[in-house]
Amino acid sequence: MRADIHLIPSSPLPRGISERSVVVIDILRATSVIVRALSQGVLEIIPVATVEEAFEMAKRCPPDTTFLGGERGSRKIEGFDLGNSPGEYGTERVNGKRLILTTTNGTKAFHSVSAGRVIMAGSFFNMGAIARHCLDLGRDLLVYPSGDMGRFSLEDTVCGGMLIDRILKEGKEPVALTDAGQSALLLYRRFKENPVEALRLSTHGSDLIKRGFEEDLSYCARVDITGIVPIFRNGVIRIGEGI
Repeated sequence: MRADIHLIPSSPLPRGISERSVVVIDILRATSVIVRALSQGVLEIIPVATVEEAFEMAKRCPPDTTFLGGERGSRKIEGFDLGNSPGEYGTERVNGKRLILTTTNGTKAFHSVSAGRVIMAGSFFNMGAIARHCLDLGRDLLVYPSGDMGRFSLEDTVCGGMLIDRILKEGKEPVALTDAGQSALLLYRRFKENPVEALRLSTHGSDLIKRGFEEDLSYCARVDITGIVPIFRNGVIRIGEGI
């Protein structure tokens, strides 16, 4: 296996990822919401790029079993049911429903890598499950941080480095790392004992604190609290079957 990480969020060439496993990471906060919502009983999540797409999609879905979630400027969008804090997505609010989700960075990222062979949503919440599934697949891996408005993201890269670290430790076969993969691994090991520190130091984390979402940072930094592996396929994210 060869493990790489896309440090700057630009769309990779489809032919370059068509046979690779891809893990999308947006710790603050889209993939944290996705993993949390599915673990609490959401049936499926439809990630869309724009607010307009979200409203249009909602019109085509049964209103009693569909709800809208997401953010712009880190805050809940007017007319939406929920924002982008994973703690909002408890069982009593989301169980048995469909979520249409749009965020500034994370939901677009899934469509940027739609040519990948297997596309997963990764977070600290499901790190162990994602690492095991990547090893089971045995394919070359691309970790795809969603970034921060097209820029490098410290918190997403640290999470990607944790994934690479788990794969190196748990895999039985050799794993070759690209220079970017090595860089993410080293960055993760800097924050290994206190991942939330990386979230606080990041540009987006600092912005969330200023906007009143400080609790989300420690919430999103919790590791291995669920064993689900969300799979993005044909525009929809569901828990992977047989995992």
